[in-house]
Amino acid sequence: MKTEERSRLEVPVDLRSAQRKVLFLAVMSAMVAALVLATPNALLGSDKAAEVAHFIAEMAAFAVATHVIATAWCGLSPSVCRVANALILCFGVIAGLDLLHAMTHEAGHHPMLALNESTADFYWIAGRLFQLAVVAVLLTHLSLPWQQTWWALGAFVILCIIAFIGLRMGTEQLSANAAEAGAAGLAMANLVASFAFYARLRARKDDSELWLALSTFFAAASQLIFGLYGSRSVQAEFMVDVFRLGSYACLTRALYLAGVRGPIRRLVLAENLLKERESELNTIVENIPAGLCRLDANLKLRYANRNFRKIMRILHRHLPGTPFDAFVQPEDAPVLKDHFQHALAGARVEFDFSTSLAGAEPRYRHVVLAPTSREGVINGVLAIISDVSERENAIRQAADAAHETLELKSALDAHAIVAVTDARGVITRVNDKFVAISKYPREELIGKTHRIINSGHHPKGFFADMWKVISSGEVWNGEICNRAKDGTRYWVQTTIVPLINEKGVPEQYIAIRADITKRKEAEAEAQRMALHDALTGLPNRRLMGDRLQHAIDAAHRERSFGALLMLDMDNFKDVNDSFGHAAGDQLLRQIASRITECVRKTDTVARLGGDEFVVILEKLADTQAQATANTLDIGTKILEALRQPYTLSAQTVNTSASIGVVLVRGDDDCPDEMVKQADMALYEAKDEGRNRIVFFDPKLQSEINSRAELLRELRWADERGELRLFYQPVVNANLDIIGVEGLIRWQQHRLGLVSPADFIPLAEQSNLIIAIGEWVLKEACRQLREWEGDELRKHWTLAVNVSAKQFHDENFVSSVIRILEATEAPAGKLRLELTESMMHVNVDRTIVKMQTLKTLGVLFALDDFGTGYSSLSYLKRLPLDHLKIDKSFVNDLETDSNDVAITRTVLSLAENMGLSVIAEGVETAEQLRLLRSYGCQAFQGYYFSKPVPKEQLAISVGRTSDLISS
Repeated sequence: MKTEERSRLEVPVDLRSAQRKVLFLAVMSAMVAALVLATPNALLGSDKAAEVAHFIAEMAAFAVATHVIATAWCGLSPSVCRVANALILCFGVIAGLDLLHAMTHEAGHHPMLALNESTADFYWIAGRLFQLAVVAVLLTHLSLPWQQTWWALGAFVILCIIAFIGLRMGTEQLSANAAEAGAAGLAMANLVASFAFYARLRARKDDSELWLALSTFFAAASQLIFGLYGSRSVQAEFMVDVFRLGSYACLTRALYLAGVRGPIRRLVLAENLLKERESELNTIVENIPAGLCRLDANLKLRYANRNFRKIMRILHRHLPGTPFDAFVQPEDAPVLKDHFQHALAGARVEFDFSTSLAGAEPRYRHVVLAPTSREGVINGVLAIISDVSERENAIRQAADAAHETLELKSALDAHAIVAVTDARGVITRVNDKFVAISKYPREELIGKTHRIINSGHHPKGFFADMWKVISSGEVWNGEICNRAKDGTRYWVQTTIVPLINEKGVPEQYIAIRADITKRKEAEAEAQRMALHDALTGLPNRRLMGDRLQHAIDAAHRERSFGALLMLDMDNFKDVNDSFGHAAGDQLLRQIASRITECVRKTDTVARLGGDEFVVILEKLADTQAQATANTLDIGTKILEALRQPYTLSAQTVNTSASIGVVLVRGDDDCPDEMVKQADMALYEAKDEGRNRIVFFDPKLQSEINSRAELLRELRWADERGELRLFYQPVVNANLDIIGVEGLIRWQQHRLGLVSPADFIPLAEQSNLIIAIGEWVLKEACRQLREWEGDELRKHWTLAVNVSAKQFHDENFVSSVIRILEATEAPAGKLRLELTESMMHVNVDRTIVKMQTLKTLGVLFALDDFGTGYSSLSYLKRLPLDHLKIDKSFVNDLETDSNDVAITRTVLSLAENMGLSVIAEGVETAEQLRLLRSYGCQAFQGYYFSKPVPKEQLAISVGRTSDLISS
């Protein structure tokens, strides 16, 4: 029995009330005894009355002693049962001796027995000795074996022996003094026992001990009075009997409390507790989340809780005596019966089964059967039924996802890196992935902290913040760089989950990591690529800006000079077009390498894009003059290195570079402005003939501003109607006009007529050339359509120049076709003049475009022939109609034999290829004469007419003889 339940069965005792009651009885008894002893003998009347009273008292004592025996014989308390045999033995003797004392006393002895008063005193003293033995038994809890009957017989035998001894003493006189002295000794012994019982009362808090103390007190009083007065006083004998009777009564009370009332009250409390526990058990059974039922040996239902009725869907009135197969599906009954039979055979059975009703989803049950028994005989089965439908459904859902889980498992195993630590961060467990990535054996990790893999990458505050989060019970997420045993570093995405105990304090931490080393390397590479040029590996524009700002700050801080060099390759586009983009990329890488070798490791070489490079020089000198000289030396070294031949796919290429320089002073320098200034100086170097170094001059700034202003005005030129098309005649050998070339002019409202040399490069750089070129085509086709009605001009062709950007635009062909259709111009009289350079970019696509327009009748001429990197293999494939000899060859025909040879070669080549030739830039009669002598049949130049508006365009240029003579 549990301590709590045992305490609830203890009979509550009001010790203070009991003490007051007993003390009152003791005091009152003492007062009555004193009063009686002080009263004359006449108080009890005659001697006969005294003898009768004494006899009645003795009989009452005998009756009480007999009651004590009965109480001990039938006692319910374990404490009484332990001393029952001793009580039966002693009080059996006491009852007999009290009876013998009453019979032998002068007031009640048998008239036929000639016994004197000393025999009665002997029996009385012997009874008191046994009464003291009872006290000793109660104090020591003496337990005697065997059955009670044997001890009752033993009491009878002892009584017979004592009676025999008393009868033998009947003729002898027992000394009165000896009897009184013995009584006094017994009184002292009982008084000591009384104090012992009272002392035990304070320890055991049992009110029966109080009554035992009072019993021994009364016994001591009785024996003390006997020892003091003997038989000399009737009142003394009366009080002796009264106190002895009180002693018996108190002992009876004590035995009653301990052996009857206490067990009965505990029995009542136990019954109430049992009912309470039964109610609790019923409540528990009715509310447990499982069905519970009990079946008898015939498998008939005897009890079922609420959940069982709910799970099996049965009504309460159907339960008593219902066979189990009445509440299961018929097809399930045979299988279930087998399980029940196994349980009735003494086995514990556990199984699952399912039931389904029409139109409803199946329900799954888990059943546990346990046999019940009484006195070792199995008399039924206890069944516990749980509705596990959700579990089964979850299992089936898990089974559906099993294939996917298996596929993900290997990836998860390869990804998850797990470690468990205690509250101090000491590693207690790691998985194989942790061991693999850290390269530490498991035994070297267990018992250590994560300092063993600390890479030193993170600041101390990083881990302090992490511990602050997880020690407060929150989950921490972040990226950590660790160091493996071999020194290599690796990155992990980490989630640390604290495991909280019942006090709300983390007692363990679980760290779940994923290897993100490749991702971090990719991010680092992406960051590097974001700041570096992918082709050359040099810093890009963005990083160059940071480095330039750093150089400006350093110059300002240290009062020194630096320099910014803007470098652009000369004629790189021609090399790229001639040898292809792969060769161009190879060339750029070699250029980057050569520039890097020419500068210090502390300097910066960056690629802005295309063939543009930037060099940032720091701490050149403390004076501007020395810094300029040092910059010039380094720039010259770079130019010389870049001028050396390059080997590209077994081909040798020569090129050069132009450099624009601006000094870094660090005062009010602005990175963007410095780049612009270096760019200005670069363009100045280009204009001065390339392959040179030019330092920025503030005058360049005004030139750039003028060009920017000009570009802004050019954007509005078409809308303002400021564009004009001028015409320059093309004549034959007879000087008859056979066509014209349309040349664009810009009549600016403030600046007047702007030269094409000023605005065409701007249009090329800003992509305005496509819109301007389309305007030229529209104007030329409109003019051709107009000349169709002029008998003198309708046979003329009209040529226009097409820029590379315009020709390579994906909408060029469709634009030409649309313009021809819109203007209804004769396509056969439109000649498109192309440059050699555009023939090297995707020549196959170029040929397709030309052939598409050729099918409409459009003519094509190759302008400035011989000035580029022409390839005869390209030339024979192109669907050309004309070649135009460049003005540079015509200018020196009179003095340069090479120009003569080139011109005659071109004429011969064209004749063999079936192409007509037009000589450009004819400005003298001698040039005309020589060209005619070489066989040239068409001419164009200022000798005949400068480009003029259509209103000034004549229908002829004059007679041959006049022109020649002039």
